Amino acid sequence: MGGEQGFYDVGGGAPGPDDLSLAWDAAERYAVTLLREALPQAQAVPVPAEELAVAAARFRSAVRKWPYRQLARAAWGQRPRKRSPADDADLWLDAAGAMATMRRHVGVDSPSLEPVALLRPADWAGAVIGLVRSGVNTTVTAGDLVRYARQCPELMSTEEPAEEAEAYDPFAGGVADDESLGRGFEVALLFWEAIGAVSEQRWLTRLGWWGLPRALARAWNGDFDRTAWVSTAELGGHGGGSWPGRAPSLAELGIREPPVGT
Repeated sequence: MGGEQGFYDVGGGAPGPDDLSLAWDAAERYAVTLLREALPQAQAVPVPAEELAVAAARFRSAVRKWPYRQLARAAWGQRPRKRSPADDADLWLDAAGAMATMRRHVGVDSPSLEPVALLRPADWAGAVIGLVRSGVNTTVTAGDLVRYARQCPELMSTEEPAEEAEAYDPFAGGVADDESLGRGFEVALLFWEAIGAVSEQRWLTRLGWWGLPRALARAWNGDFDRTAWVSTAELGGHGGGSWPGRAPSLAELGIREPPVGT
């Protein structure tokens, strides 16, 4: 990969609103490719069906309560109960990925989600790549996610970005400091806990290991399990829930025993 510069390098000259929108799209598209290339061990594995069913049922039963209500509105708009998908996998992936598109949702009666709006596709991708690589039952904090985002090998570039690339940075405030990233990821962890991607003790669950890279790819109109790019219409119509592939071993999933005494 071409390092983090690939998230910005979409042309030269002074950017306008359309240019920035294109830059965001390019950054998200690049991030899907990055996820696929960085996490081959997580591709084409089946959904942990039992955990998914429990998480989806909890989401539906509590959709009028915080934080499910805010997350549902971010995923499906002001009438989430009429727009949310019936399929458990579709519902979970939409909800889990909604935070990665918060630039589209700030100001839609979800102030609790606003700290995540500054997180760029590079930050989300780096954090999830590091988290998935750490393995199921690994403990995770906001600080860990910041470290994963900052130190992701696939995002490290030995070249200085060109001036024109900087001009097309779609994230107008520039690169956020670690404290700001930490606030964004702390909110993300609250919502990931609500949907079962991490446990109450902040361990990465099997559902989170399976679902977080897929949720990001889906939010950015991609498909983590397929090399071909997928249109938004196609994503909205697939019958998720039965992902291809054999059941991986615990070692392949990087699953370890939960920490003792936590």
